[in-house]
Amino acid sequence: MEEKNRGNFSGSLGFILSAVGSAVGLGNLWGFPYKMGANGGFPFLIIYLVFVIFCGVVVMGLEMAIGRKTGKSPVLAMASLGSKYKFVGWLSVLCPIIISGFYSVLIGYSVRYTWGFLLEMVGGNGFDGMGGGDFFGAYTAEPMQVLLFTVITLAFCGLIVAGGISGGIEKFNKVGIPGLFVLLIVIIVYNFTLPGASQGLTYMFTSKGMAMAGTEFNFFNACRVAAGQMLFSCSLGMGIMITFGSYMDPKENISKNAWVIPAADTTAAIMAGLAIFPAVFAQGGTPNGGVGLLFITLHDTFTSMGSIGNVIGFLFYVLVIFAGVSSLISLMEVASAHFIDSNEAKGKPVSRKNAVLVMTLIIFVLSIPICLDMLGGGATSQLPLVSKIGCLVDTYDFFTEGIMMPLAAILMCLIVGWVKGPQWYEEEMEKHGNKIVGKAFFRISIKYITPILMTFVLISLALSYLGI
Repeated sequence: MEEKNRGNFSGSLGFILSAVGSAVGLGNLWGFPYKMGANGGFPFLIIYLVFVIFCGVVVMGLEMAIGRKTGKSPVLAMASLGSKYKFVGWLSVLCPIIISGFYSVLIGYSVRYTWGFLLEMVGGNGFDGMGGGDFFGAYTAEPMQVLLFTVITLAFCGLIVAGGISGGIEKFNKVGIPGLFVLLIVIIVYNFTLPGASQGLTYMFTSKGMAMAGTEFNFFNACRVAAGQMLFSCSLGMGIMITFGSYMDPKENISKNAWVIPAADTTAAIMAGLAIFPAVFAQGGTPNGGVGLLFITLHDTFTSMGSIGNVIGFLFYVLVIFAGVSSLISLMEVASAHFIDSNEAKGKPVSRKNAVLVMTLIIFVLSIPICLDMLGGGATSQLPLVSKIGCLVDTYDFFTEGIMMPLAAILMCLIVGWVKGPQWYEEEMEKHGNKIVGKAFFRISIKYITPILMTFVLISLALSYLGI
């Protein structure tokens, strides 16, 4: 395959920042902090860290080893382990394509809100004088406007991915990820100056957060929520780390990176909570989760701060764009790499630009129903399966985060841990004299602990769907 179509990371820093960028996404900014507060605060954090260590670290290390050892994208990488395992690779390719369908729409929302606060900063009318709930309802009720900002998002991300690994994805993340953490710190420091901000800390880190969110602690539900959040947040079971692993330098220490990346991701998630909830409570707001928190509650929070709120709001939604784009370009890269690799295997090489164009168009088609659905207000949400789950975004999420990702993680652990044996991935991890950080831990977890925990995720999701 031509180097310009695939490429490699230029070094350790570029790889780590890109991997962290894929992990730090929209789910960190609203999902983790809200779920933490609504499910026990600090106890939830402990449960989440258990899943990160025994599943996140393990599957991440395993996926990077598979990618680098085979030098291929997910489908062909798994086929290299045995032709009958090719379907596992397909799970890891279809998953990011489906996720991109709704992820691009949500980033488009953030682009619109960034533009709105920018207009407000310069004395314009960015939100037509409406409050958070009214504006969000009006915006989502206009599918063509939502589609426009989705197209802008996909075009921007497509250009980055078309630029290649070092020239596109790595270059963006070298600016975007440090910028994201800087913006988080700026907003956190400002939040701590607000009167009443300490309630945000109480919500996140104590059991009182459940009362503030109107919930009660349930251990099994907390485990279920923590596991699902961990999979999505760490970008596991969706082919990203296999694909990025195929671009890794042979001298890179896989096991070390497998610990560093989830640690950075979890840090960003906690910082996101500190950038959100102190401001929400300081302005008399109430915690709520999902899209409502990001685009209604926070809109009202920033607006209530006056002129400084327009600045903070603008900076916050720029931060959201950084987080969203860094993840979306990773998702798009998985799909594009598969298209490049599969055509190369058939003797019909395709350029990176053409591969990215095809995959961007496919994702765009998948995003159209999300735009038309209006987050539950459209006709598609009345379909039997969709209505039972919630809305079309929830349905996309249900099949990817709830089924495809944990299933792919389980199968990879079973194939490598039991069929290929530990020597298969240990040989790759120990290249160039690298030491495996936690060798016995990886052996035991891949064969036993991780598959059991991921099976729990699948079973708990089924019980949740049945209302149990």
